[in-house]
Amino acid sequence: MSLFFFNSCRTDETTQEEKRTEREKIEAFSRFENSLDSPKNRQKNSEYISYHEPFKEIIQTFLNSNPVFTQKFQNEVGEIYFNLRSITYGETTKGIAYPIIKDGSVNAVLVGLVNPKRDWVNFIVLKNNSPEVQSIISNFQNVYNSPSIASRGREPEQTEDILPVIINVYGDITGPVNHYYQPYVDYGSNGGGMSGGSETYGGSGGGSQTQNPQDPKNPCERIKEQKNKPEFNQKINDLKGKTGQQKETGYTQKADGSYSYQENASTNSSSNSLSLPNSNLTQNKDIMGYMHTHVDDVTFTNNEGVEETRKGIKMFSPADVGYFMDMLSNAQTAGRPLMDVYAVMVTSNGSYEIRFTGNQYQIKTFTQQQIEGFKEGYKNVMLKSNNQAAAFLNFLSEKMNIKATNLYRLNSDGGTEEIKLNGNKVTTTTSDCPN
Repeated sequence: MSLFFFNSCRTDETTQEEKRTEREKIEAFSRFENSLDSPKNRQKNSEYISYHEPFKEIIQTFLNSNPVFTQKFQNEVGEIYFNLRSITYGETTKGIAYPIIKDGSVNAVLVGLVNPKRDWVNFIVLKNNSPEVQSIISNFQNVYNSPSIASRGREPEQTEDILPVIINVYGDITGPVNHYYQPYVDYGSNGGGMSGGSETYGGSGGGSQTQNPQDPKNPCERIKEQKNKPEFNQKINDLKGKTGQQKETGYTQKADGSYSYQENASTNSSSNSLSLPNSNLTQNKDIMGYMHTHVDDVTFTNNEGVEETRKGIKMFSPADVGYFMDMLSNAQTAGRPLMDVYAVMVTSNGSYEIRFTGNQYQIKTFTQQQIEGFKEGYKNVMLKSNNQAAAFLNFLSEKMNIKATNLYRLNSDGGTEEIKLNGNKVTTTTSDCPN
């Protein structure tokens, strides 16, 4: 009998998740409001101000950076029509609505709400048979059918603006919570869908977040430099000798190069887990990398006298990737190069490393609840696959919506191979990194 168990890393948040108390302003809104204070615009903007431009900017940025979500959204709901929108509502919280067009008609409405601090935006898709929602859809549909729109071909992107549509707002500007379109319920403080803060849409120039310096080195060169350092190799070799232990162990590395041994691990009949330092705490925000073991399969006799084998997944888990993303987010906030961030997994079957090649808008962070939600699906996918690298890369892209994260195999002969997912999503192609 074989039992499969789940290997993962988790932070100290698992037992006591801490909410972030400070967030950067979303750059698009910060830039937009700063421009309103210029002498040129101060008199012109003394009355009504439309927040269409920053909302449009962040929506388009998100859709361009998340093609899988965008395709799903367009197939199921429709295409957001930016040249038709409501006026901007609210005194401190700002809200705006856009029609969503499907098969030539207004199918639903996207409502965007940015909070008073401009550090969090929620998006809600409205579509149901309530009189309130139907009134909004009908109002947009009437304008969409008007000659002024039809004569311009109803293109989704045009440079010529039209006047905003006045729609009735029912209830408080904090969100028409009774009129969600269930597949895209994004309202809340934890993100999901298009909702999020500066980590999703970029922080403002007015805070501590800065742009990362340009880095001409690619991941292969970074890994080569890493493997040329004796201390890194010593840590890897130490972990190779510990894959036969019952619990996972590992090391974290800070931006100053120092390593710390990690052994706060747990194990049970279905999973192994190594607790890494809480990445939200100030003293841990400079952790730039970690390496850890996924332990060997174990054969034992159960209480019924039947021999069982616990087989682990010898590939990064969703929790491993979640911590990797947390390190990237902290590096971005501190202005450190994103390509310095790494995660390594050591097994008796080989060692692997992941590196990030994207930009700040492609960094995704997850709550502990979201990570837990990936577990069963990931385990099922990995156990059915004959190519765990392919299954991992596909799950990363399609289920976790993480892009620009590369996988490398650290070979025992000193070489490094990049592993890429093929178009069929079930096989991979490897290429050698230059020595």
